[in-house]
Amino acid sequence: MEPKDLVGRRAHFVAYATELFDKITHLPKEIRPDNKERTGIQIYLREVGTRNSVFASIYEPSEQAQIFSVEKAIRSETLGDYSSQNSEDPDYMKFRGSLSILFNKSRIQASCSGLSGDEDTAISLLLLSFLTQLSVDSLIKHVLVQGGMIPECFFDRNHYLYKLIYAD
Repeated sequence: MEPKDLVGRRAHFVAYATELFDKITHLPKEIRPDNKERTGIQIYLREVGTRNSVFASIYEPSEQAQIFSVEKAIRSETLGDYSSQNSEDPDYMKFRGSLSILFNKSRIQASCSGLSGDEDTAISLLLLSFLTQLSVDSLIKHVLVQGGMIPECFFDRNHYLYKLIYAD
């Protein structure tokens, strides 16, 4: 089986990313302290080396979020990393939020920007799971085996993002 047609499933990815954004941003401040106004996210899904891609705005992401969603994916591909966290350097505006996997002989990337780096990464992980129908655990293991980094909070059973990524 080849990677599914991303363009043809665009509406499904947008609906799912919208649901995830709403779940995260509607959490109470006691669970998710965040002082920044979050106006939306930008998602970028692609099969590397093809035109099979989706670039979509969820609500109204900032211009910076739109740019960073692509930058994270391109940077990690260029460096051969399976996670943009590997080359994260906030002082130089390089953030986490993109993950890559090998899926049926194709490299698939999901990148998100507009929330915190850990939240962006969680959405990317869940979009990859939604796309491939592979479990979150198997995707995390794949990224780790390839030398990619995963946010520590994904392993903390008490963290809200752990609860989010393992809810489905």
